[in-house]
Amino acid sequence: MTLPFHMPSTIRLSGVGLAACAIATIAAASAQALPLSSFKDQGVDHIFGSYAPRGDCSKEPRVTIDEKGMTFRANGREIKPPRVEYALTFMGQSYDGIMAVFFPFPVSSNDFGRVLMYVNDDEKRGVIRFESDLPRGQRPASFHAAFTGGGPFTLCQGSALAGTPLPPRPEPAVAVQGIPAEWTNLASLVGKYPGSYAKDNIDLFDKGTLAAALKARMGPKMAALRTNLSAVSPLQRAGNYYYLSGNAQHQGGVEQAYIIIDPARRAVQVGLWERGKLTVYPSASGVRLPIAPEIKTLLDKSPPETAVPLPGTPWEVVPVQGRAPMAYVSAAASPNIEALSLYCEGGKPYMAMLLNKPSADNAMTMTWNFSGRLVSISVQRANANGTQWIGGVTGTQLVPLLMQQSGTVMLRINGRLEGEASLSNSIAVLRDTLRGCVRL
Repeated sequence: MTLPFHMPSTIRLSGVGLAACAIATIAAASAQALPLSSFKDQGVDHIFGSYAPRGDCSKEPRVTIDEKGMTFRANGREIKPPRVEYALTFMGQSYDGIMAVFFPFPVSSNDFGRVLMYVNDDEKRGVIRFESDLPRGQRPASFHAAFTGGGPFTLCQGSALAGTPLPPRPEPAVAVQGIPAEWTNLASLVGKYPGSYAKDNIDLFDKGTLAAALKARMGPKMAALRTNLSAVSPLQRAGNYYYLSGNAQHQGGVEQAYIIIDPARRAVQVGLWERGKLTVYPSASGVRLPIAPEIKTLLDKSPPETAVPLPGTPWEVVPVQGRAPMAYVSAAASPNIEALSLYCEGGKPYMAMLLNKPSADNAMTMTWNFSGRLVSISVQRANANGTQWIGGVTGTQLVPLLMQQSGTVMLRINGRLEGEASLSNSIAVLRDTLRGCVRL
């Protein structure tokens, strides 16, 4: 294995390289965080109510959750964010508990803000915990601090909407016959959706020449393609090409797909992500088709073909000539992070991060999320094109948590969700690599 970065100070390494991996949000549907401007009919009625420290809503700070969204009151001010981010997979793809995580004060579509909100915290109904997500040394805004420093918030007695049950399940939809997609009728199908339940829907998978071409190209992966287009965009056109993209329900960035069609050449190309890894199935001739701008955006935000699928690979010890070895783990399902390493330098522990594409930033915050316990590391650019980043971990809980936790740890950069890293073998590897600079 070659090393993933140039080490600082006296260490000089070359011939860098390693496996890449990624997931991300996609254009057709929100990936791991769902922006909500209203809570009506969103399946979260059971968390409606007013919450305050010790359940005393006669005082501030307090938060109210209802159909209109969230209302925060503190320091004599009231703030109603126009939208919040519902982090559907914050606790991992396989999480099935009752805790819901929100970013209540998002800054933009790519920056979810510096406050996290855990509803039904620690699997306790009616309990909310706020947490600040800031680099070391930075203080939260006074309004935010009223919540992050307010201790647990509990449901106020007599809260009008407390305990509202989940809405009833809708009646099952009735399948209708779709219009078979043919090489010759795609122009008339632009704007229509694949599926079996919408009026004038497209039959993309069962009947028609395009379905036959997809079956021939995908073989046993046809079922995965169908599933990974469960939430799908309408058929669209770019010049002489047609395309669509989508994802499995609530699994954007991990289980997703796109299809590009060239009717003139009777060619179809499929991009299929499974467990956060992209596989491209080009046309039967092996020639890849031109990429529409929307599909390019999807690819830019999603895993490359070299991605490591979830749940990632175990931690490894990487020898360094003349130096103590370093601990190394590949990222899994991250739009930007290839790998992370921990090592000793000058008697102190450092973290190095390798990105799979250049970044124009000079500094950023990389966050490890251990089932809701966050460790944020300030990292600095370590090479000219911004793919290598270094940050100190002295004084943080990163190493102790890496040695105490199991399963996987969620990753983020500047608030953006960046996939996961396995914790398998982390204890043994860290003991072998960090004993010279960390008390283990």
